[in-house]
Amino acid sequence: MTTDPFNAPNASDSDDLPLTAASQSERAAQMLAQARLLVVDDSKMMRMAISRSLAQLGVTQIEQAANGIQALERLKSEAFDLMLLDMEMPEMTGLQVLAHMQDDPHLRSFPVIVISGGQDIDDVVRCIEMGAQDYLPKPFSQVLLKARLTSSIEKQRLRDLERL
Repeated sequence: MTTDPFNAPNASDSDDLPLTAASQSERAAQMLAQARLLVVDDSKMMRMAISRSLAQLGVTQIEQAANGIQALERLKSEAFDLMLLDMEMPEMTGLQVLAHMQDDPHLRSFPVIVISGGQDIDDVVRCIEMGAQDYLPKPFSQVLLKARLTSSIEKQRLRDLERL
């Protein structure tokens, strides 16, 4: 197909054009603004810090759970796009939450990003094997958090579209 270099492409041609960095950034910002996230950490200060980081990235729908039991209850009764999960919590660890999610067909493919202070590579591997989509060590970079969030949410939306 030849295009007139003096005329902008019409809407039907836009699907053939590569995304520019600006349009990718705009799409990511829109995706984050529409996302509903659950932050799970036993430390109120850490939940607040993670929520503040998410808000700085443009996320407006942020919910919190203080432990794994609350998180599972909320996942079963409310709609979320992604969960940020701490590993080291009393009552139910992050790994136990992931194990319960694997046992539930409705939660098995739900996107989870584990955020933990632990640096042990075996923990990272275990999280991924238990179904987590990603792992971020604390403290985390805003840029890396944004990239991981948008990637995980986009993958989930594509999976949801495939199911239709």
